[in-house]
Amino acid sequence: MVNYFAKLATLAAVVLPLIFAAPTNLKLRNADATDVIENSYIVIYNTDVTAEKMANHLASVSSIISKRDSTLAGVGATYEIDDFKGFQVEADEAAIAEIIASPDVAYVEKDIRMYASALISHRTPGGSSYIYDTSAGSGVTVYVVDTGIYTAHSQFGGRATFGANYISGSPNTDENGHGTHCSGTIAGSTYGVAKAAKLVAVKVLDADGSGTNSGVMSGINYVANNAVSGKSVLSMSLGGSFSSALNSAVASAVSRGVVVAVAAGNDGANAANYSPASESSALTIGAVDNKDTRPSFSNFGSLVDVFAPGVDVLSSWIGGTTATNTISGTSMATPHVAGLAAYLIALEGLSTPAAVASRITALATTGKISNPGSGSPNRVLYNGNGA
Repeated sequence: MVNYFAKLATLAAVVLPLIFAAPTNLKLRNADATDVIENSYIVIYNTDVTAEKMANHLASVSSIISKRDSTLAGVGATYEIDDFKGFQVEADEAAIAEIIASPDVAYVEKDIRMYASALISHRTPGGSSYIYDTSAGSGVTVYVVDTGIYTAHSQFGGRATFGANYISGSPNTDENGHGTHCSGTIAGSTYGVAKAAKLVAVKVLDADGSGTNSGVMSGINYVANNAVSGKSVLSMSLGGSFSSALNSAVASAVSRGVVVAVAAGNDGANAANYSPASESSALTIGAVDNKDTRPSFSNFGSLVDVFAPGVDVLSSWIGGTTATNTISGTSMATPHVAGLAAYLIALEGLSTPAAVASRITALATTGKISNPGSGSPNRVLYNGNGA
């Protein structure tokens, strides 16, 4: 009999933790994620959680972590865009299990690495001039969530400023070049689509073009809470593996009246498998070359809205006030669309992200891409100038 109860107790010790852990484990959306930030998690609340409930839970999280013998940092960034609320936390597995057991927590994701996605005025391929209306995005602000902007570059003429920096210890400038290149395509005096638009740098990627999902979400949170509805565009030439949290942050920014343009990605695969490319409320951009051929690197699929120039694109760079560089990627395609969004808002008075997206797809040249990829729309960006 003693033997029986001893065995039963042993079995219970094994089985009961699994039973009680199951609901918590189900809340972990990306358990098999690779390229993760060790011990860093993103916790997202249910949409009915109030600011007061969030504050109370964050206090309890801090208490949980303070009681553990740990050198981990605890609560970091917090996110709050209307019903979308959450936070980033550095914690061990035992602490995170306790934290997300709260009924107020909808789900949790392991924090993952994010990377820059780098390697329109003519309906016919190969046009080298750019024909545009002189309104040129005047009165519109484009937030470039990227490696920062070299704001002193001559292309920007004082129209570029630094808004926020989420790379700890880094200066308020572009140490990589990627963000400056994208900004030149958006609003540079020579290379820009919207030559009169204002640019705001939101730095979420470091000198190597790398960052974290939680950092990118902080950038989106900044834009959503500072942008003027109907007069703002968010451009993100970056991406990583699929993330419900990141997609929800993008959708929340769109609901605030911000047009969001994102890179489809450079994996030669379906954009549905990547974020923020898979968020349907954003404009997802694939790349074509000067012959309207999709390069093998460009992602594709039904979530792509339009293709834009992304091969051998010349634009501004770091290292000097007149520096330039020629690079390729869906990173280079995306700012063409962000610039066109700003251009159309100023020219036509479009006031909602849906109206901008509809106008961009309606203006696009159709049927010119020989290999758009399975499920992709056959649409190439066009600004409607009549050329």
